Amino acid sequence: MTTLNELWRFFKLLSEIESFSDQENSFLLRFLTEEYQLREQKRIQHLLRMSGIKRIKRFNEFDWTFNPRIPRDKLMEFVQTQWLKAPCNLVLIGPAGVGKSHLATALCYEAILKGHQTVFLTLFDLTAKLSKAKSPYTLIEYYEKIPILCLD
Repeated sequence: MTTLNELWRFFKLLSEIESFSDQENSFLLRFLTEEYQLREQKRIQHLLRMSGIKRIKRFNEFDWTFNPRIPRDKLMEFVQTQWLKAPCNLVLIGPAGVGKSHLATALCYEAILKGHQTVFLTLFDLTAKLSKAKSPYTLIEYYEKIPILCLD
């Protein structure tokens, strides 16, 4: 969001922009831009807390040279698709220590930055939660509604 018109529509303000002076427009643009950025930061922080991601990992931090057999091009192509809008599955398979969790966390983090709710948890944690739940069906229904569920 860079223009006052875009910010004006985002905040659903009622009066007309055209009625303000240039000085008022300049002030409103600065003020609404800062407010929008603060709201975005709070939203991302909230989504991160709810996600279960313990440590943020990014694609640019991943050592692609460590294992050249990891299909970087295919994974980055997947990231650029509409995977957040159309239901799909991604399965990362490989031995321990090759970077599956790092890549999965990076995918979840990218989704959070775009405003999508994610949950990242290990199968161990999931089975522990299911065994402790009063009603496992309620817990399953909860996870069923999560747009991006990553099981590690």
